[in-house]
Amino acid sequence: MPVIPENMVRNCLAVLAGLCIPLFAGAVTTPETADATADLSFPDAVRSSNNTYRIPFTWVGRLPAVTAKVDTTVGTFFFDTGAECLLLNSRLFKGQVRVVGSSQYGVTGGNDEVFSRRVDSLNWENFFLENVSARVLSLAHIERARNIPVVGIIGYDVFKDFEVLLDYGARLIVLTRLDKNGYRLDPNVFPDPPIDSLNIELARHGVLIKAQVEGKTLKMHLDSGAEINLLDRLAPKKVLNRFTIIKRVNLLGAGENKVEVLAGTLSGVTINQSVCDTMRTLLTSLDDLSLILGTRVDGVLGYEYLRPRKVLINYKRRKLFLFEPQKP
Repeated sequence: MPVIPENMVRNCLAVLAGLCIPLFAGAVTTPETADATADLSFPDAVRSSNNTYRIPFTWVGRLPAVTAKVDTTVGTFFFDTGAECLLLNSRLFKGQVRVVGSSQYGVTGGNDEVFSRRVDSLNWENFFLENVSARVLSLAHIERARNIPVVGIIGYDVFKDFEVLLDYGARLIVLTRLDKNGYRLDPNVFPDPPIDSLNIELARHGVLIKAQVEGKTLKMHLDSGAEINLLDRLAPKKVLNRFTIIKRVNLLGAGENKVEVLAGTLSGVTINQSVCDTMRTLLTSLDDLSLILGTRVDGVLGYEYLRPRKVLINYKRRKLFLFEPQKP
């Protein structure tokens, strides 16, 4: 039976998507000061063409992290497909405008204040994005759990106009610019064709794919910011029968709240006719995540699902491409 490390489940951030704050229910207040600007650069990125960028990453726990620079501040950013936008640590940056109606929420709740900020340009070597919107909020609980200083989190708004390849085996992220129809401007970036593809649903910023367990269809959120998979406690009984309980643990998430969840393994997950290996999973309520994404979510697929394969996300065409799994 797979072992779930005690330190991982004790400090598991699980879903950094909870930091993306899409609970944007009200109008932004009038700014007291003019919006500040900042440059964001990624010194480790390699531009293989005018439209393709290869970014190596390192592991912080089971989260992909890149080195980036904002103004004169250099440090660690998490690359998170579950986050809505560029997030900056309030320990290092000052927000200009409090985002009314927005709070720092995740699978464990939380209600810390959130501020907005404009980043004049995002510079990834020779890759530029102008007028990038960011949110400034506390990332103190992540820093304590990981025991490292964190500058920010790179989310959906930054890379939504690119195809995003996540190659966990090679510790590599590849961003490829798309045309207006969602096709690569560099058609020969990936020499080996994908072995499978499937349609995705884009729920606000979240990538949702359909999975089958014991004949039941589950709507699963694909999230590179999840160190371990999640399954909703209200999943169908046949699905819960494939969940093997190992222990009870505390889950730490956005807003520094802790909730007790069940840690175990989930087997029998099929995605597009492909049967997944047994995956370490936490059983908990996903009500807050469903609220964030604006649709019912049955589970989260993170590191456990992404680790043995290369996954290519095309947001414009609403497609997910799977490549040959990495060799152990």
